[in-house]
Amino acid sequence: MIWLSLFVWLTTLVLWTFNFNVLKHYKKTLLLCIFFALVFSIPWDYLALKTGMWNFPKENNIGILLAGLPLEEFLFIIFVTLEVSTITLVLKKRVKSLINGGTK
Repeated sequence: MIWLSLFVWLTTLVLWTFNFNVLKHYKKTLLLCIFFALVFSIPWDYLALKTGMWNFPKENNIGILLAGLPLEEFLFIIFVTLEVSTITLVLKKRVKSLINGGTK
């Protein structure tokens, strides 16, 4: 939770604070990104957990499990997807502005 707070939630909050006018137009896009991230990641995580590919030590989690996975894993999937999607949209806007500004 500390890692999510520092490296995901804080940076996403800063990005949204300074780019809200751009990002507010992409609510549906962001929700679809999160939806598909969950659709693909949950079965993958569950399979990896059941086959012993990786584990989630109980001492490193707050103890809330959903479908056999820790709550933190769902938060990670949701908010890292939101962060990466936000960065992508902000960069898209900035690059588009640079290209359009350079042709005037």
